[in-house]
Order: sequence, then structure tokens, then C-alpha cells
Amino acid sequence: MNNLLPISALKAEIMRAVKDNRVVIITAETGAGKSTQVPQFLLEEGHTMVVTEPRRLAARTVSARVAEEFGCDFGYQIGYRTAYEWKWCEHTSCLFCTDGLALVRELMRVGRHDVLVLDEVHEWNLNIEVLAAWVKKELELGAKFKVVLMSATIEAEKLSAFFWNAPIITVPGRQFPVEDKSPSGKDMAGEAIALLQQGRNVLVFQPGKREIGETVEAIKASGIAAEVIPLHGDLEPEEQAMAFRRYQRPKCVVSTNVAQTSVTIDDIDAVVDSGLERRTEVVDGVEGLYLRSISRADSKQRKGRAGRCKPGVYLDWCPQAERPEFPKAEILRTRLDQTVLRLAEAGFDMEDLEFFHQPDKKEIHEAKRALKALGCMSESGEVTPIGHQVSRLPVSVQFARMLVEADRFGVVDDVLTITAILEQGEITTRPKSKWEEPVWKTLVGDEQSSDLMAQLAVWRAAERMSKDQMREQGVFAKAFFQAKEKRRHLAEALRGKVNTFRSSGNREHILMAVCAGMVDHLYHYQYGSWVNGGGQRELARESIVRGAEWIVGLPFNLDIPVRRGRKTLQLIRMATKVDPAWLVEIAPQLVKLEPGLNPSYDSDADCCQSTCRTIFNGQVVAEVREATPEHPEAARLFAEWLAGQMV
Repeated sequence: MNNLLPISALKAEIMRAVKDNRVVIITAETGAGKSTQVPQFLLEEGHTMVVTEPRRLAARTVSARVAEEFGCDFGYQIGYRTAYEWKWCEHTSCLFCTDGLALVRELMRVGRHDVLVLDEVHEWNLNIEVLAAWVKKELELGAKFKVVLMSATIEAEKLSAFFWNAPIITVPGRQFPVEDKSPSGKDMAGEAIALLQQGRNVLVFQPGKREIGETVEAIKASGIAAEVIPLHGDLEPEEQAMAFRRYQRPKCVVSTNVAQTSVTIDDIDAVVDSGLERRTEVVDGVEGLYLRSISRADSKQRKGRAGRCKPGVYLDWCPQAERPEFPKAEILRTRLDQTVLRLAEAGFDMEDLEFFHQPDKKEIHEAKRALKALGCMSESGEVTPIGHQVSRLPVSVQFARMLVEADRFGVVDDVLTITAILEQGEITTRPKSKWEEPVWKTLVGDEQSSDLMAQLAVWRAAERMSKDQMREQGVFAKAFFQAKEKRRHLAEALRGKVNTFRSSGNREHILMAVCAGMVDHLYHYQYGSWVNGGGQRELARESIVRGAEWIVGLPFNLDIPVRRGRKTLQLIRMATKVDPAWLVEIAPQLVKLEPGLNPSYDSDADCCQSTCRTIFNGQVVAEVREATPEHPEAARLFAEWLAGQMV
């Protein structure tokens, strides 16, 4: 335990509040020590607990730090568990985990833990939002466990009111003064270089991996004698660990917002902040990646990272006046289908739960509609057998639906690989240069029907390549190995949930399984663009699909800079050509037949005919003229025709 941290002075008050109340709220400024010290306070008093963190990186690093300070073997009394990795045992009394509802419910229902600690509540990601609603419902139903909510910046009074006027304990931070400075006119890399030349350790906040890579390269290209280290969630643990080491010369860590709250780099004394983040939002039911300004609360946290060890400086690129006070909660800007399904699986209707940030009923209804389209929910709102299978898989509802259908068709092995690629992102892309096209074509062959089958072909080839060969042939080595790791974790999660991992390799069955997960995104080619009920879209530039009339794919909006501001591209990613005949088999609940349309008498065939129209999810996918001898309208037309012949 670290008795020098500010929160140590409030240990007695915190423990008294936990003893006397069901819910306690702790707000602490940066550097107060809440994440590492509160679990130790509880352990000393004999409590057993689950501590949630919003990211795997935080669950792993914070639990290791707590074990070190508490003086016990990591993985014994103190450990961690996430969906894909763990270090704990049956004797673990302080278990850090990521904040998914299923995992936390499982751990708390076992009954071995009497306190649930929710850390970094201010982030209000979807999991935290659902956990807070679930906790409130469980406590209302008489659950006996205690709850501690912790955050650096939070709407404390509002949260207290949400939890029946729970007590608030405010902890001052151990913070050196941080001076606000205006950018000098250099770009962000230039500002970082100037600070490194002053001997400072610099933390640069960028919105995404692309900007991080560009900044790292620019700083290195200057020749400055400094350690320049990227930091984001897709790096391997050993790569992430480099940001926390101390070096003989100045260091510059270029990070996403993972360094804003979840982890602390102790020796930083300068922050260069883009004032931006790249986040996923759903607009009109379609997911997109948008560049957004951070909130003033986020800015305050980033600034605080510069004053942990000594006086620091903060350079901010975005005017504070243009920012909202708090970030927009994830539950208000993301798809809710997976949340609705998992809550239904747990026995809750999302419409009946009280959330701290209450989503619009319209969004919940849209999620239920999407689940019904996938066959996961009945018209009455009950979870179907398919829905039960889907809810237990640690991937999006769409991708889980593919795997369920793959099991039915006996192609799990291939679709498991496709799912890992979809989760990770493509492992190759069509070259921009025509000179590179022939090399790339050797990997994908003549494939023109499915981007996913092209990716699968590249995967199979990459398994026999060295890293150098991958680079030469346009395979993203890092993405491939990360997708391979995702596939391994998915295979473990599927064990015991599918009939066989073997795959017949039947191409049509693989494509039908893919289609089953994307039936809600069926597009028809008309007048140079792809249309469905949601408007017009275009295939992503890297798509290899050609000559198709019907496709399924992932709609995606991409926010890009243009000469006069920004523009949103309405794209379809990972497209696959579809035979409309498949739709009747894989999603019969979406098929509607309209027979007997436009009846007439065909004198050549000597029969009455009418049109039978097949409608799939609101779109006409087939029209067939067929004989309808008993159709009353056709009989009338025949009589009229006959009368005309007799004139």
C-alpha cells in the first residue's frame, strides 16, 4: 500500500461509508490513487471484491500494481480475468475484470464477492451503463453486495441521486501545477520535438492509429535523441509496456485516449493534445467512424497527466469553447442490438431498466427489429433458440449469427476465420497502384463475388508465409497475427457450443452463413449505386465484387477531410454477392409472397396467368409469371377476351 497518496488520508472515511451504505461514490482527481488503493483498503478489512475496468490493458496493469503493493503473488490473492486472458485462481479475493455484464453477473452470482467496484465510471461506455442499470435493479430486488463507484471526473450529484442519494467522497489529487500554453504555430510533432529538446517527457494525444504512426515517424525523422513510443489498444502487451519504462534520455509517448484514464505514465511532464478523438457513432441506424472534439472533462483529465511528478505544461489544439461539458455517453451513440439481446437473455427487457443516460425508445425498438430480422428474437420479444446461441458468443450479433448458421451447414472452421478477420479488420487490401495488382492477384485469384472469400484466400496463403513474404505480397502481418489470436480465442469460446469445427469447404454454404449474419443489409444494384430501404451507398474502394445484382455487406459511414470541411462517405464494406434463392432458407421470417398480381389471359398458352412477387425484408427480390387457372380476376379477363373474339 502507498500511504503517500492523497486517498490514504481518507481511508477511514471510505471504509465507514462502505460499511453504512449500499452504494458509495468516490470522485478523485488524477494522481489520488483511487484505482490501486481502494481495493487494498477493502482487502485489509476482509472484503472480497470484483473490480471492473473499461479496458483489458487497465485490468492487467492495475491488478499487477495492486498485487505488487499489497505484497502478494500476482494471480493468487489478487488477479485479473478478461474474455481472452486471465491470471487468477479459486483463492483470488480481489479480481479485476473488464466490464461486460455477462462476466460480472457470473462472478457476482457465485456469491464469493461482497463488494463490486466500478472504476472509471465517468467513461460511461456501454458496459458501464448497463452495469449501473443492472446494479440498481439487483439492489432494488434485495441483492446483498455493496457497490463502490469510482471516477476522476463525474457528474457526482446526479449519480448520487440515481442511487438513492448515495454518499459522495471527494479526494484531492496529488497534482503539481500545469501551465496552459498556446501552440506556437508548429504542427504537433514539431511541438513535441521542442519539448523533448527541453528535456521533458512528452505525452501526445492523437485520435487514432494512423495519426499516431504519422506523428511517431515525424518525430523520429527529426533525429532528436529521444525514445518515441506509440501506445494504443491494438499493441501487444510487451509493446505497451515500453511506454511505462524510464529511460536515460527524454521520451515521447504518442497515444490514443487509452492514456487519458485507464493507465498512468508517471514521469510525464508535458502534454500535447490534439483535442480530438475518433469514435464510433450510429447515425440513422448505420455505424460510422467520426472525428470528434473531446469534452472539457476529457481535456481536464488529459491536462492532469502532465503534473503527476513535477510542474508541467499543456498545449491544447482545440478551443475549449467549442467543446461540450461532458462526453456523449456511448449508449446514446451506438447500436443496441447486442445489449438488448444480452439483457433479454439475463431476463430483462431493456425498456424496463432505468439507465443513467436513458436511450431513446426508438433506438431500442430498432435494435429489437434487427434482432427479429436475424432470427434472434420472436415477434413477441422472446429470445429464440438461435438468439440463445448468439448471445453466448463474444462477438457482435451479426458475426455470431454467421457462426450459428455455419454450424448448421458444417463450415464452422472457415466462417470462424472470416469472423476473426471481420473483428480485426482486413488483413490485406486492394493495391492503389496498378503495378502492385498482379502480385496481389496471385493471392486472391479470380475472386469477384465476395470480399470475404478474397480475405479467406489471403489468410490461407499467409499461413505459409514469412513476415518478409507478407510484406512483399501486401499482407498486413500485424493484422494477420492479431486476427489469428482473435480466432484462437473465439475457437475457445465456441468449444462445446458447436457440433464440429471441421469444415466441408463448401463455398455456397460458407457464403450462405455469411449472408445469414447480414440479411438486414441486403442491397440491390440500381442506376450505378447500391440501394435498400436506407438509401444509396457505394462499395468501398478496396472491394473486389463485380457484376453482382444483389449483395450483402456492412454499411459504414466514413468521415473524411475535404477542401471545405469534412464529408461523410456512405460505404459498404466486406461485400458478398447473394443468390436471392438463399434468402428463403436462411431467413424465412423475412420472406413474404404476394401471388395473383396483374392477372391476364394468355391466348397462346391458353391459360390465365398472374405475377407472384417475392418480397424479402421490404425489397422485391423476384417476380415470376405463373399459370393461375382459378384466379377470379383472370377468369373475368378470359371472359372479356372471349367476348372480344366473338364480335
